[in-house]
Order: sequence, then structure tokens, then C-alpha cells
Amino acid sequence: MTTPPVFERPPIVSERLAEALRTDNTDEFHDTSPYAACLLPLLRELGWNNYARDLIEALPHFSEQIDLIDLRNILVTLGYDSSPLKTDIHSLQDELYPALFISNGGKVLLLQGKRDGLIYYYDAQTNQYESTPKLRLKGTAYLFTDSNASYGNNPTDVPGDDWFGNLLQRFQKMIIHLLGMTFVINLVALLVPIFIMVIYDKVIGAKSAETLPFLISGVTILLITDLGLRFLRAKLLGITAGRLDYLIGNETFKRMLYLPPLYTERSTVAAQLSRLKQFDSVRDFFTGPSAAVALELPFVAMFLIVIGILGGPLALIPLGMVMAFIILGLIWIPVINTRILRAGKARTDKQRIIMQTVAGRKEIKAIGGETVWWERFRENSGEAVLANYQTFLSNNLMNNLAQGLMTFSGVAVLAIGTMQVINGEITIGALIAIMALVWRVLSPLQSAFLSFSKFQQALKAIKQINQLMRLRNERKGGKSGLVLSKLKGNIRIDRVSFRYGPDRDPALLGASFEVKAGEMIAITGNTGSGKSTLIKMIAGMYAPQAGSISMDNMDLRQLNAMDLRRAVAYVPQQTHMFHGSIAQNIRLNNSLATDEDIRAAAMEAGVLEEILALPHGFETRLGDTVIDHMPPGFLRSLSMCRAFVSPAKILLLDEPGASLDLESDNRFIEQLKRLKGNRSIVMVSHRPSHIRLADKAVLMEQGTVIHIGPPQEVIALTLEKSA
Repeated sequence: MTTPPVFERPPIVSERLAEALRTDNTDEFHDTSPYAACLLPLLRELGWNNYARDLIEALPHFSEQIDLIDLRNILVTLGYDSSPLKTDIHSLQDELYPALFISNGGKVLLLQGKRDGLIYYYDAQTNQYESTPKLRLKGTAYLFTDSNASYGNNPTDVPGDDWFGNLLQRFQKMIIHLLGMTFVINLVALLVPIFIMVIYDKVIGAKSAETLPFLISGVTILLITDLGLRFLRAKLLGITAGRLDYLIGNETFKRMLYLPPLYTERSTVAAQLSRLKQFDSVRDFFTGPSAAVALELPFVAMFLIVIGILGGPLALIPLGMVMAFIILGLIWIPVINTRILRAGKARTDKQRIIMQTVAGRKEIKAIGGETVWWERFRENSGEAVLANYQTFLSNNLMNNLAQGLMTFSGVAVLAIGTMQVINGEITIGALIAIMALVWRVLSPLQSAFLSFSKFQQALKAIKQINQLMRLRNERKGGKSGLVLSKLKGNIRIDRVSFRYGPDRDPALLGASFEVKAGEMIAITGNTGSGKSTLIKMIAGMYAPQAGSISMDNMDLRQLNAMDLRRAVAYVPQQTHMFHGSIAQNIRLNNSLATDEDIRAAAMEAGVLEEILALPHGFETRLGDTVIDHMPPGFLRSLSMCRAFVSPAKILLLDEPGASLDLESDNRFIEQLKRLKGNRSIVMVSHRPSHIRLADKAVLMEQGTVIHIGPPQEVIALTLEKSA
């Protein structure tokens, strides 16, 4: 029987580059994509000397080729902003080097600099470094700026109160262009009624048919211009909305990802998904008709002024309708908002039940709770239907009132204007023009009135985005990773106290003990005694609220949280595997791990043969349905493998015996025996067979360390307390 290959990767350039970085073989890396070929030379010219790990993590995961957008995104992730400049190489100033130059003919060059009258550059197509006194090519030069001294890893600085407002400033020119285009569009819309008035009063009244072709030609040009401008405005709005959606989505997701766990773990999955989904209302505002309405509103005054010039007192009618819309909104919109909130809560509750059903379907069936659970879902569905029905009625009533106000104002203008025509105060052409202008005034007002709830949702989402962006990120811009890579593994917990909230009992209260380098410590105690909290604090998940935790005499609060977690191998109580291959899941803790490193870690975890027995070996894809059919012991071994692939000197194990059968548990015990003395191991466990392997054991009760001693002594004390 032929053993399946360990790795069968598709020819993806990012994977080949990552492998070259892992094996320190970047000098031989070259790709047919000129942008991929330019990446490493460009970074060297920019003076980038950070970790290879950071570059691997910045590479695109799904692109078969690296294009210009991928290249710029990689550099942004590493801390280099780029800006295009249309120029020719000869005119490029010396201080703007190095630069990536793309000629009008598609030639890609990395311009290194000018020395002794020569231009030094790297030709990505030929993979050659060359120099020449003259290089007369026209095209676009991409100039790079080091955005911060720590290469993009300093998002702990809390931005101003108005993060979204600062973001909009980047689109200031686009917004000015949109307003200018809207002004021209409204000017054209203003000229059309005037054209109608001229037709009635000058052409028909004077029977001057010879001027009609010129007027029709002029208005045709205006209408074509209007259509073109509306198309360009829609296109520009779409571009703006797309860029905003991309920036908001990426920045909010990044902020939530790098927040301290304490900020997010108290919220349910449904609540966090609902919050992220609510941010979509900002995108929907810019992509939907609401953005066009917002652009049209400032020019309503222009139409009112023209109505006043043509019809005098007739302008008071649309002006009165404006006031009526405002009064109606102040009275009715709070009622609608209350019903919208109720409907939103009902939808969230229904979604929460569906998610809990999908996640816990086996447990529901195991306890025979189908009827109770179905009844709960039925009640929530009924509440959602009723809330949506009341919201629909409220919106429908508001639509009818708005339409009625528009119709009433049109009839009023027509009635009063007719009397003015009879009295000779205005011409019939002016009345027709005024009627057209009235609809131009009231139409955006009605749309704004009906879209007010969307305005509010967008404003609420913007407020939540600003609140999220004000939260302090846990990442820091230091170089503590260089220090942590030399850890010996000494850990000191000194009178540590911690509680999850001001209204919660302390999870830890004055806990203290030490772990020497290479020592194995077992922490045990009843459920809720603070064991898992303590081990998560050692992993840098939480910061002590009193006392201190130090590694090799370095206080953890002074270290980069990201670097700290990379210097510690942590196996959580619940095993989580993510979408991707087995190799990708194992590399999550160490992206620099080579194929040999992964194979060795799998062998150390005792799971190599099982992985190789799979149809695609390490390239076997893991997903929800695949994981459900895998033995818990196998998944636990993969989690251990993910920890073993890390070179960390500290290994944290939270209830490693959970969900293990007898065979898997015996294999785990053999693993611990091999690891003992090579790493500092802190293990939370209830199993006496695990505790006996430790050099010493710690017994905890209600967040306090009550005894430290030999494992057998702690086991006996535990049995005595439980008796």
C-alpha cells in the first residue's frame, strides 16, 4: 500500500514564498508575477528587517498570483502606506526613491536610487539588477511611506472621538465632486421647467415655431448631460461606498479581533454577529437611494427661491409642506423607532434560538427537549411576526401620510396658481413650471422623510463604530518578541487577584506560587475555583487587577500581548479547529513551521499515522461537517500538535484529559513523560493519573491557593475535601 504524500499544495505563489521564508531560502525565490518578484527586493530597499513571521501572515491566503493590489495590501499590513504618482522616471526626485514604477506599457521596475549619475533598478521581468544613466519611461510611480516606527503593529493608540469623521476626510475630494455633480444635475432640472415655460409663453403664445427646434435641441443636450451626470454620480457613489465598506469592515473586524478577550467574551455570538451586521447599514446608506437623497436636500432651497421668483406667494405652500414633514416626523418617527427596536430584538432572539439549535441539536434530542424547544421557538416566531406587522403598519401609514401631503400641496398650488393666472398675475407657462418645481422640492423631502429610519440606523451604527474604535487595543508596538524568544520558562504568580466584572465575585484572590524552568505544575480544585482563569492569565488573555505575573522576572503587563502568546504554547479546554487544512490549523501558532516541523510535532503528539491515513494527509480540509465525524481524541491530539509545533518553552494545558478515551489518555500521559523537563508545564487537571506526573501540585478553592505540595499529598487532600 502506497503511503499518501504528506503535502500536496496547489502552485500558489503565497505558499511558495512562505515556504522560502520558513526555510530561509528567499534568495532563490522568483515568480512569473512581476509584483511577487518585486516584493522581497522592495522590502529590502525600504529597510524592513522585521520578523519573517509577520511577512508570512501578511501574504494573501487565497490568491494564486500576487497582483498590484495584493502587493500594496501586504505593504500596508507591514506598515508602509503607498501613493501613486503619474510621472516619468527622469523627473522623479531623488528623495522619493525607492519606488515601484509601472510604465504605460506594463513594464514593472523597482527603482532603487540614483548614484554617480546612474539610475539603479531591479527589472522584475528579467530578475536582474541593472543601472543606466538614462531611463526615459512614462508611467505611474508608487511611493512608500513608513506609517509608524513599529511596522504597523501599533494600533494601541486610541484614535479621536470621531473615527468615522476622520475616515470621511479621506473622501473629502470625492464628496466635493459629488456635490458639484449634484448641483449641475439640479441646475439642469431647474432649466427644464423654465424651458417648458418658454415654450408655452413665447413659442405657443407668439406662434413662433421657428425657435422651437433650437429650444428642443438645447433641452435635448441638457437631458443627455443630466443622464450622463447621474450615471457618473451613481458610479462615484458606488466606488465611495465600496471603499467605505472595505475600510469599515476591515478596521472594525481588526479592532474586535485585537480587543482584550474580556471585552468580547461576555457577549453572545449572536449579539456580536448582530453588531457586525448593524455596521452594514452604513454601507447600505451609501449604496442605496438615501445617499442620493442626502445630496439632493441642500439644493431644495434653490428650487424654493425660483418658485418664489416665478409665483410669489405660491412658494409658501411647499415651504409649509416642509414644516409639515418636520412636525410629522417629530411626532411619528419616535413611535416607529420604538416598534423597529422591538422588531429588531425579536429577530435577534429568533436568530439566537436558531443558532443554539444548530449548535446543540444533539443535546436537545438526547434529553427529549424537542417539544419544549419548539414551543420556545414558536413563541419567539410569533413575537417576531407581530412586531414586524406593527412596524409594517406604521411605515405604511407614514408612506400614505407623506403621499397625501404631496398630493394636497400639488392641488393647493394648482388651485391658487389657477386664480393667479386668471387674474393675470402669472402666465400659464409659469404655473406649469411652478408645478414641476414643486414636485422637485417635495420629492426629495418625501424620500428623506421615509428614509429617516435608515438615517438613524446609519447614525447609530456610526456611533457604535466610533465607540468600538475608542476602545484600547491590546497590541503594542514594542520588540518584546526578541526578548521572549530567549525565555527560560520561570514563572512567578505573586498575590494575583482578578474579577470578571465589578458586580462579580473575585475569580482569583491573592493567588501565589512559582514555576521553575523545566518544572511541571498541576493545578487542581473544584469547578469555579479559578484554575482556568489563572492559566489564561499566564497566557496573557487577562491582566491581573492586583498582584503580578512575571516570566523570567519580566512583568507580563509590560510585554507585547501578541508576542507573549507566541512565546507560550496554550492548549485550551475546548478544542477548536478552523476551516482550512490540517497543516494550516497546526501552523496557526507558528507560521514559520516547516513541513518537517509539522511532521515532527504530529509524531510527538502521537497522531502522525492517523493523519497520513487520511486521503489527503496533512492537506485534508477541516470544516464543520468533517470535524463532527472526527473522534474527540484525534481533535485533542491535533490541538496538542499545534502546541508542540511552537518552540515555546512554556506549555499551558487546560483540562487536557477532557473528552479523551482510555487509549487517548494513555497516549497523552506518555507525551507528558517525554515533555517533562524539556519545557515548563502548567496543567489544569482533575485526573489523579495526570497530577501524579507533576513535580508539585497546587490546590485551589474559591480563587485562592490553599495548598502547594507533592502531587500525592494534594490528591489525598482533594479526596478528603470531597468526602
